[in-house]
Amino acid sequence: MLKLTFKLTILFILILHKNATAGTLGEDTSNAIITRYQPTIDALTHHGWDHSNSVIMHGMEKIFHNTGNQTYFKYIQAYADSYILADGSINGLLNTLDGIHPGIICLFLYRQTGQQKYLQAAKNMRDHLLSENSAFNKTPDGAYWHKNVDKYKNVASVDGLYMAYPFLIRYGLLAQDQIAINKSVEQILLVSERSFNIKYKLPLHAWNYDKEKPWAHPITGTATQFWGRASAWYAMALVDILEVLPPSHSAYPKIKILFSELAEGIRATQNPNTGFWHQVLDKHTDPANYPESSATGMIVYALQKGINLGLLDHAYTVTTLKGWQALKTAISTAEDGQIQINGFAPGMSPQNTYQDYLNKRPVSVPTIGDKQYAHGYMAVLMAASVMEKP
Repeated sequence: MLKLTFKLTILFILILHKNATAGTLGEDTSNAIITRYQPTIDALTHHGWDHSNSVIMHGMEKIFHNTGNQTYFKYIQAYADSYILADGSINGLLNTLDGIHPGIICLFLYRQTGQQKYLQAAKNMRDHLLSENSAFNKTPDGAYWHKNVDKYKNVASVDGLYMAYPFLIRYGLLAQDQIAINKSVEQILLVSERSFNIKYKLPLHAWNYDKEKPWAHPITGTATQFWGRASAWYAMALVDILEVLPPSHSAYPKIKILFSELAEGIRATQNPNTGFWHQVLDKHTDPANYPESSATGMIVYALQKGINLGLLDHAYTVTTLKGWQALKTAISTAEDGQIQINGFAPGMSPQNTYQDYLNKRPVSVPTIGDKQYAHGYMAVLMAASVMEKP
């Protein structure tokens, strides 16, 4: 009996030690990224100063805030410094809203270091979009094209709202730039007015002013589907803006209502059996409509942050916990012994039909082949940053 008790005690100590030394999912993901992609995250995507890199770095930034691990800070800084020059000018600026997202990294580095080059870089990003001689096109009623190419002529997408405006509002508050703040909320409300469906309380993927794109409804100009990740980008944009936008701002109550209604719509589309959200949100009962891990992780982040900020009722915790557990089932072990994230959609523009969305098959990261995908990493980091918050 004594021997058995001794063995059980040793086993208990070993379990405690393992639990004490095991990293969180956010740390494990960050560590795997740094190990795999050197000298910077661009070794993963080769997309340069673009959201596909910066969304991962923004997620790692949040894990840094949770842990204080300087390795994460240095990795983020190395990415930024490979594009930002000593005077704050930036190599590789893109004329897309996706290319504005790295500005959020500039603000993070300025706050951490106080180096003026990062604040100047943020200003340059602001001016790149908002200056009078900006190269960015707008629809006749004032919405920025998602990208300055014919494919996106007079097209605004809800995912583009996340790429630009949480950054610009934060910059505006830091630099006392009311124009940056007001232009941002104008764009949020403008695109929401055209894309948000009040019946389903979800945003359609995109909107075309001309109503001429093959996916555009001939009357409304809206896309055909509630794409999961687009709705998740939108949810993250709204909650990140509400975190910092002063409640006294005239747009605050409207954005708060949008987020509250969106949360209701999103909660109603969670698969009650698995906890996942799907590639097309409102059709999770269709067996062909696959569970989508990036939308799931991003939605978990947005809803849990909404709870933490007092914007959502604590009853939503049931939804976020179920989604968090679902996300964990999408994670396996890769050949290098570190995590692999599975079951998320590749990048995509608005598709013509529901079936076209389903034909975009889920991918993993890392995966065999040259093309690798950023969104799986980003979603896990964002979800972990709130679900594992100390």
